[in-house]
Amino acid sequence: MSIPAPACQRPFISINCAAIPEHLLESELFGHEKGAFTGAVARRIGKFEEATGGTLLLDEISEMDVRLQSKLLRAIQERVIDRVGGTKPVPVDIRILATSNRNLAEAVREGTFREDLLFRLNVVNLKIPPLRDRPTTSSNWRSILPRNMPMPMPCRCGRSRLKPAAC
Repeated sequence: MSIPAPACQRPFISINCAAIPEHLLESELFGHEKGAFTGAVARRIGKFEEATGGTLLLDEISEMDVRLQSKLLRAIQERVIDRVGGTKPVPVDIRILATSNRNLAEAVREGTFREDLLFRLNVVNLKIPPLRDRPTTSSNWRSILPRNMPMPMPCRCGRSRLKPAAC
């Protein structure tokens, strides 16, 4: 009988899908083999393999290309990935968290997000409204911060700074 490691000892890997160009995102997620493309001088494991046994956060998943979404769906369903240029499937055991600032159900209707991928990802859905829609939180921010925390002060130039400077 084995005792699972606490969550703090398991890997937590995150990737911002919007910040990485579409043609590089597949290699970042799934890794690649040596010689798979120009510049691939060595085998590299991707974020899925790095997160094995832990959690992979896919930030801004709504920005992912539809073709790559199908490969992501297969990885979630089958629990195996194929490295770019690879010939053997690689098993992975991960938990996936996905974030988006867009309504994914609407993206499905527009044809920019796969419905079957949304079904797989939409196990627990947390909708967190922006701060502008939570006036009680944003207006009381001073009361929840420690009293000795330095606060921004207006400067003569009109900008806020932690320490007033000669502007």
